[in-house]
Amino acid sequence: LYPSSKADGVFFSVPKSWNSLSTAALNKYEMGASDKQTSDRRSLVKWQIAFSPDPKIKVSQVFTLKPPTSPLVFARVRDLTSTEMNEFSYNSLRDVVTPITQLLKGVDLGAPDFKIISDEVIVEKGARGIQTIYSFSIDGVEQTLNQRALMSNDRSTLYFLLARCATTCYTKNKKVMEEIVNSYTVQGAK
Repeated sequence: LYPSSKADGVFFSVPKSWNSLSTAALNKYEMGASDKQTSDRRSLVKWQIAFSPDPKIKVSQVFTLKPPTSPLVFARVRDLTSTEMNEFSYNSLRDVVTPITQLLKGVDLGAPDFKIISDEVIVEKGARGIQTIYSFSIDGVEQTLNQRALMSNDRSTLYFLLARCATTCYTKNKKVMEEIVNSYTVQGAK
């Protein structure tokens, strides 16, 4: 499968046998969030989709950091606010899901086993950013997360892909997880 947003110039590949959670299903779930910050950010989302080999995957699993027992991939494209356009840095990109920079500074956020496995700059035709692979435990279960967060060349759009699952699952599925993340391509809006 080749999920894509042609309007936003982004695509990636996932195995044909994987199940998808549509943009509509993800948007509908997020509509249930009532706080203003979530509502404001939701209005900036242009495209999002999720995949897993698990046929019973639930939308709620996408929006929690509880470690999934099978691979879960989530992609999102959203506009940045004017403040974000001016303030976003590589650290901001690292922190899209998890406050990585605070954890690296030693701030105790309940993840004492947090570690960065890999962190590198990514330059695409239409965007640049960071790919970070990291792990930490929640409720005694370690998970590994492989994320790509890029900002468009004009600094107006955030492109994001996250592949994750419990570390034992990630290790078992490492090849396919890395292939998915490495296939994530941003050419930019047309």
